[in-house]
Amino acid sequence: MPKYVIIGLAIPVLLFIIMHFWGKFNEKTKNRIVALIFGVIAVAFVLLISLLIF
Repeated sequence: MPKYVIIGLAIPVLLFIIMHFWGKFNEKTKNRIVALIFGVIAVAFVLLISLLIF
């Protein structure tokens, strides 16, 4: 149970840190972060579909 509390607190803290430093990143770093987010979502989607099929 405590690990869910830690995960629940870590996600908003990381989001606020990213929002705080977002303006200070250059365009190349911003593009890499956005690409990384979409890559993680794509991999999670493929993994979820493969687990549902098999």
